[in-house]
Amino acid sequence: MTQSVTSIPEDTPVQPASDDSLFARLGGIYGISAAVDNLVDRLYVNGAANANPKVDEFHQQQGHAGFKFLVTAWSIEETGGPKIYPGRDMRESHAHLSVTEREFDIVATEIKTSLYQLNVPEREFDEFMELIESYRSMVVAPEHRHAAE
Repeated sequence: MTQSVTSIPEDTPVQPASDDSLFARLGGIYGISAAVDNLVDRLYVNGAANANPKVDEFHQQQGHAGFKFLVTAWSIEETGGPKIYPGRDMRESHAHLSVTEREFDIVATEIKTSLYQLNVPEREFDEFMELIESYRSMVVAPEHRHAAE
């Protein structure tokens, strides 16, 4: 069941105003959870994102709830929130998936779409996408990386 999220509610609890972390500016746990909820629902039904048989198999074997939890926890921690991510590092968690540059771009596009749908402000949008891009070399399999790297 996919739910349409149009924006992060203005009354979403955030960290104290003195906290300028990306975590706080994205709306804290609730804002990040809303974005990840939207994103994971989109990823599980995106044919291009699941064209890689290894990714498709992972999505078939793993439930949405656990994957949403891991992505939410990772996003909270990486944006300056509490250290709660229990998963493996990005290189290790993606090594078996043989992710290509194109597949990384497809997921990045879905992340952008989710952030746009939630009306994330430009500063936070750009900062979060820079964070995602910084993980490209850890997620894309070595055999699929562009020669420029």
